[in-house]
Amino acid sequence: MFLVEDQRFGTTHLIFTWKNPRQDGYTGNVIDDVGLDYNMEEVHSWPDGHDRPEVCVGRAPDNPKHYKVFKYLRDREAAGYQPVTGTPDVFGSWSDYLKLWHPEDLPDEDWFESLEVFDKASRERRQRSEMPASPTGTDRDEVAAWLAKTHFLADTGLREIWYLPQGAPPDELRFLEVNERLGSESKVEPIDFGLEVGGTHFLLFVADITGDQLAQIKQDPSRLPPGWSLSGARNWRRRRA
Repeated sequence: MFLVEDQRFGTTHLIFTWKNPRQDGYTGNVIDDVGLDYNMEEVHSWPDGHDRPEVCVGRAPDNPKHYKVFKYLRDREAAGYQPVTGTPDVFGSWSDYLKLWHPEDLPDEDWFESLEVFDKASRERRQRSEMPASPTGTDRDEVAAWLAKTHFLADTGLREIWYLPQGAPPDELRFLEVNERLGSESKVEPIDFGLEVGGTHFLLFVADITGDQLAQIKQDPSRLPPGWSLSGARNWRRRRA
């Protein structure tokens, strides 16, 4: 096995892998050929009337590459193992660990493969989800709220939607849609979509932007298309959609 130390949320994590992390592009310190004694079921069980497990790691005094996970500090001390700071985690590969805790550090190939997996799951989930009912009236704000919900369901990459009604004609909807899967562009370019709801025609303008672009717009509203304004804007995040 191989061992890598990783700092996560201010805590040291001891990542034991079967595959060499260097094969997944890891360039930090790797301890090769380590042994690990870790009875997960025994270490993490907490029967009624017993002390809470303390889960601690030790290193064998006669073999610095042999590690053991103990249920209690007293067990480690009794076995004569040297204390090792960190929480143990076991993975098949370094990429498996990154997918769970550091997806932003995945190599491009693994990153896009992970996106494909999530997109497939999202499509299957959408197939089981009911689309929101169409608005009963033609109130522009009601139509905008309905559109936001449908767009979140249709595009898994959407993180946030901003609806900008101020200064827009009564039949026009202006959306900023934040999508981190897009490439970063310096200019905000809205696309014109035709929309008809309940026999009423609307103009729908959607500008796809990244989170960085949104931050820039908040600092400098002149980055918006002419006539657009964040004043009086309403926004929805995915978890609220």
